[in-house]
Amino acid sequence: MTRSSVIAIGKFEGVHRGHQHILARLIEEAAARDAEAVVFTFTQNPLSYLNPAKCPKPLMSPEQRAQTLLDVGIDRVIMVDFDEPFATLSPEAFVKQELVGANHVTHVIVGDDFRFGSKAAGTPEVLAELGKELGFSVEVIDEVADAEFGRISSSRIRQALDEGDVELAARLLGAPHQVRGLVVHGDARGRELGFPTANLGPFDGATQVDGYVPADGVYGGIAMVQGEPVIAAISVGNNPTFTPEGQSRVEAYLLDFEGDIYGEEITIDFTHRIRDMVAFTGLEALIETMNNDVARVRDLVQFELEHED
Repeated sequence: MTRSSVIAIGKFEGVHRGHQHILARLIEEAAARDAEAVVFTFTQNPLSYLNPAKCPKPLMSPEQRAQTLLDVGIDRVIMVDFDEPFATLSPEAFVKQELVGANHVTHVIVGDDFRFGSKAAGTPEVLAELGKELGFSVEVIDEVADAEFGRISSSRIRQALDEGDVELAARLLGAPHQVRGLVVHGDARGRELGFPTANLGPFDGATQVDGYVPADGVYGGIAMVQGEPVIAAISVGNNPTFTPEGQSRVEAYLLDFEGDIYGEEITIDFTHRIRDMVAFTGLEALIETMNNDVARVRDLVQFELEHED
């Protein structure tokens, strides 16, 4: 017999604290019904099809988002392309095809701003009426607000990252913002200065970095390298001292780590902003500042590691 499912529907961009509230209810309800906890989401933001000019850059790659959803305890993630055939489904066709027919849904959880079907004709009220007809219940979850900063949204997190405020982004996400990518060969200038870096490459060029890259600056964070957490001093930018016209990149100086990791994937959690990127007139001032950056990163991030829940 095919197992029934409880389904939460949404973009889940960033899997932030508001999403986590929905996911907790999903897991709880699925357990009570002995059903699968399923997330129905999209490969890309629907705006990439509906209005590409207004579509923001994603906070996560599809792979990051799917893995994060599974990591919190979801049984299965359905990720579909939001394309013309999908966008033109009527609300009734979507429910019958994707929820009832394909997944034997018994309960659906959505946010209060949920819309679905061609021309966004479907609302939570329409979904509830279809549920009465087709045999599933509907639960609408109100938005989640931060006590100090108000409504939690992907747009607000993106704004924080654009401002370099990774501490606020982490507060709204419920965890540090993360990027990941393969370590590639750079220009070796960091090594010449005594600070060899793991270079994740140009993030708007051929070498892609998964995840939304914060504003240019120097950050502290934690890199996951070969399965182990390593304190990292992170540079985002184009190195204004040497290559002011160069392409921006993400580089991480891994404290207390030695080893060849070229071609390996690492993740980087941004926990603290240290300073803006500035151009230096001489190497002595640059090296002194880099030493100060590393010392500050070590103090801040070590404290973070020691006081994790």
